[in-house]
Amino acid sequence: MTDKTELIGGIIEILRDHWDLPPDCNDGELFTYAEILFDRIEAGEGKEALYAYLADVQTHKLDILESRAHREIVDRVVALVRTT
Repeated sequence: MTDKTELIGGIIEILRDHWDLPPDCNDGELFTYAEILFDRIEAGEGKEALYAYLADVQTHKLDILESRAHREIVDRVVALVRTT
């Protein structure tokens, strides 16, 4: 998976695997969060900043209860992006 769109698709799958998404969450919204996460990883942003970004998305944008899911997502996504 070296194409950016394919990688973002993989990130979206990871998001769906870890979050119980609200019914009003659409694919475009998820794509945006995944693309921002991808771009931040590519820019070399550290894991703590990535955790903070995704925790904000989880609790404030998607209204998902606070949990460690955002950390697991970041860890998996970083591994995905860095191995391609």
